[in-house]
Amino acid sequence: MPTNEISIAIRTEQLRAVFRQLPISLVVNLVNAALTTAVIAPIAAAPSSPIIWLLLVAVMTGGRWILWRRYRRSPSGLEREHTWSRLAVCASLLAGSCWGFGGMLLFPIVPISGQIFLTFVIGGMCAGAVVLNASHLPTLLAFLLSASLPMAVRFFAEGTAADSALGAMIVIFAGALSLAGAHLNRFFTEAMRLRFELNDANLRLQAEMVEHRATEAALRQAQKLEAVGQLTGGIAHDFNNLLTVVIGNLALASGRTSENSDILPLLQSALRAAERGVALIQRLLAFARKQRLDPRSVDLGALVAGIQELLQRTVGPAIHLEIATDVGLAPAHVDANQVELAILNLAINARDAMPVGGTLRISLRNGSADRSPPAELTPGDYVIVSISDTGTGMDAAALAQAFDPFFTTKEVGSGSGLGLPMVQGFAGQSGGAVRIRSKLGEGTTVDLWLPQAVGPPLGTSGEQRSGLAAPRGTGTILLCDDDHDVRRFVSELLNSYGYRVLEASSAEAAFCVLGDMAAIDLLIVDYAMPGVNGVEIIRQAWYQHPSLKALLITGDADAVCDGLAGVRLLRKPFEPAEFLQIVAGILAS
Repeated sequence: MPTNEISIAIRTEQLRAVFRQLPISLVVNLVNAALTTAVIAPIAAAPSSPIIWLLLVAVMTGGRWILWRRYRRSPSGLEREHTWSRLAVCASLLAGSCWGFGGMLLFPIVPISGQIFLTFVIGGMCAGAVVLNASHLPTLLAFLLSASLPMAVRFFAEGTAADSALGAMIVIFAGALSLAGAHLNRFFTEAMRLRFELNDANLRLQAEMVEHRATEAALRQAQKLEAVGQLTGGIAHDFNNLLTVVIGNLALASGRTSENSDILPLLQSALRAAERGVALIQRLLAFARKQRLDPRSVDLGALVAGIQELLQRTVGPAIHLEIATDVGLAPAHVDANQVELAILNLAINARDAMPVGGTLRISLRNGSADRSPPAELTPGDYVIVSISDTGTGMDAAALAQAFDPFFTTKEVGSGSGLGLPMVQGFAGQSGGAVRIRSKLGEGTTVDLWLPQAVGPPLGTSGEQRSGLAAPRGTGTILLCDDDHDVRRFVSELLNSYGYRVLEASSAEAAFCVLGDMAAIDLLIVDYAMPGVNGVEIIRQAWYQHPSLKALLITGDADAVCDGLAGVRLLRKPFEPAEFLQIVAGILAS
């Protein structure tokens, strides 16, 4: 808290302390006035004068009581505090004047015993004012000086040595009480300042602790992300090689089996299971943000409309599917396949949250990072895909862990816990973000923020792949892959479609083949080879055959064609028809 704010807070607290003590001051003031009247009225030369003085004190006390009531009901504010401070000083000045000028007027009409009593009462009231009003020095001085100085003036006016001495004693007494009051006020002020500074320091410490906990949580999440990323990156290559062989051979076996065969359903079931393995690897890569995206300008309205039938089949007839697209929806700069996968994952989550049916609503609208965006977004324009359900929802604890890898609220075996983390990873890798809102029993809404595209929408990759055929071809192909099973599958696939295939299990074997034969039409090489990667093999092969065409295949998530202009990179596992189409296209170019 800045020094100026602390000073304002201290002044406010000083005034509050005065008004907190005011009821005590009012009671003491009225009781002492009544007792004083009861003592001096019987011995006064004019008995009505003390009674009139008591009534005046009572009126003044009533006015201060009204002031106290009004203060308690008034709103706070700096300007109002200044006003109440002035009112408190004025009220204290009037109360002290009742005692000071009242004592000055009553003094001549009472005998010496009454004068001594009156002097002691006024002195006691001054001392009590120091205690009750020490928090607010102006209020203290207003009562103290107005109650004591009139009596001092009264004694000085008598002119005798004794009276002048008494007047001087009163002045000294008032001065001493003023100094004592100032000391108490300084002590109170410093105590308040220390309290506010300690409170401010405590608030800063709490904020730092909250920030520290948030940083720790973010660090743990980052460590989880890194651990899963390292694990995924390490196993993705091996799994993709394995799945390439499994899916490829199952596809070949299915193609060579008659439709009436009892074996075909078994092969197709195995193929679907292998494809789920591919999806799981892709989810892990998406969560770890290691997947390779192909972002382009995509019309998300058309994309969602294109998969509407698939979505309805996925969620089932018990769930009503609603799709709403804003007019003038901008295209998004995303990988169309990954958007489809993300929407499908969110739809499956929504379906599982509505076991007895409900409504799944998918809405698409334009958005801006200037209006309540997720915190991690950069300023700009976005397309927001909202998936809402009327299902069971999540409590605060589940919501806080929704994006944790492998966390799921589903039954064991019903989910991998990677659906939402995959969506989050894809959105972050695309330059967007995900925000989730949910309440137990009220459903869930997931907002997927995706960056808007600059250019007009292009066809999706799914559209481009539609109608792929497996063409037959001719030519000599050198296949270099250290994995025996992958090499055998690819070789058999190429041979079955008319190509002549030469195999090499290492870079050295490939260079030997290239040195012995000049008529090599295409070099297909795996990226992750022992000792040297596929990029270097292609570069060295070009020294011997500059016009040699090449295709790089890989199961490595981090593989890139650095500096290899015109070389296609095909990621494992791939469909046989897609692979053959790419090979035919390269040879025909």
